[in-house]
Amino acid sequence: MARQTAQTSAQRQQKASGRESAHQRHQDGETEEIAIPQFFNTTFSTHRVSPLYAGTQKLDQARLDRLAHRLRDTLVGDVVRGVQIGLEATDTPMGQVGPLKAVTFRWFRATDVLGDKTSEGGDELADEQNKGLWIELRHENAAYVALLLPGLSQSKKVSNRPTASQFLHLPLLLLRMPQPLKAVIGEWLSATFDCRVTKLNLGTRTLVNVLEGWLQGTGLPRADSDLVLTLAFNAPVTDKGREAVLPSSGDVGDNDDDEENEATEPGLRSMEISVSASDLRRFLRAGKALQKSKRAASNTASTVSSNKASWEHDDIERRRLAGPHIDDGWGWLKGKDAPPYPLMEALAHHLDHHMALNLFHPGVRVTQISCGGFVLSQSRIKIVKTGDVTEDLSKAAWMFVTLLGERLQNNRMSLGT
Repeated sequence: MARQTAQTSAQRQQKASGRESAHQRHQDGETEEIAIPQFFNTTFSTHRVSPLYAGTQKLDQARLDRLAHRLRDTLVGDVVRGVQIGLEATDTPMGQVGPLKAVTFRWFRATDVLGDKTSEGGDELADEQNKGLWIELRHENAAYVALLLPGLSQSKKVSNRPTASQFLHLPLLLLRMPQPLKAVIGEWLSATFDCRVTKLNLGTRTLVNVLEGWLQGTGLPRADSDLVLTLAFNAPVTDKGREAVLPSSGDVGDNDDDEENEATEPGLRSMEISVSASDLRRFLRAGKALQKSKRAASNTASTVSSNKASWEHDDIERRRLAGPHIDDGWGWLKGKDAPPYPLMEALAHHLDHHMALNLFHPGVRVTQISCGGFVLSQSRIKIVKTGDVTEDLSKAAWMFVTLLGERLQNNRMSLGT
């Protein structure tokens, strides 16, 4: 009888432990499902963050939960009233996001989100380069996220990384939320971690590098997706135009001044160039041939042409025409060690021949690129995923993050950001 009681007690304990294990597995399963943020098919705005001061305490999940509670208190307090007014104007269902349900902070692995980096032949990432911080604000009818990513780079040496363990180096901040809420999150991060959050504006060089790298890494976009480039122009009013609009003493109060001012304003602000997917292959072939001919011509040329524009051999004039953003101006195309841009080379030749437009003029800049695989503008990024994360897509995603990381780590590019 005692043996039977002991067996029954053991069976009950076994069943209880089995239920606890099943419950634990269920919890673990839920955790695994929600522990990876959605990166693909999501439009993020790009921001930069200075090193975050975490202090001497370990930033474990318990401390992250406390920080999430503090952020929730901020959002449901007086601050949220100003935010809620802005949220009503967003494209949420019926203009309302509903009450705030939860605020969560979690660590995530970049390889889980972007794919395994070792599959592209690179070295295995260190833990500090593979960890990112995920902030999620879940309302009744909407969810907003903030992703803090490490500053990855193709070079093994990472510049400007704080050596003190009290600092976290997560310089790339991706936000998907309304503008009023972005301001609140930026101020909260600045106050909590003693850091600086600023908008990251991507210039022509970064956008073009992403496009050319995407075509080399993943190939041409889908047959039903055209490539669309948006060009903008630094076209200030010339001195002659300014002289024309200056009124004389007898013209003061003349109603024709407004018409004259309007006529001298630059008319072309931006333009879109669309290249069909069927023509991209021919553009790439033509661009490679043009680059070979240009290299051959530069090797045989002994003198510099005297009829070149002044900015061709004057860096100061080039910078004046390009504007304040160091990423613009096409100055990196100069020299024998200039990177190959076959698509840009072919497109520049095509525009010069048919429209007499010099794409490589310092005043011309690329502001947005859209194709079947991604959309990238000066302050927004979206990578499209139609099925599972393939090796090519993972490689392209890492290329995106790496180029953005290099953009952040280059102190010379601080202007215009």
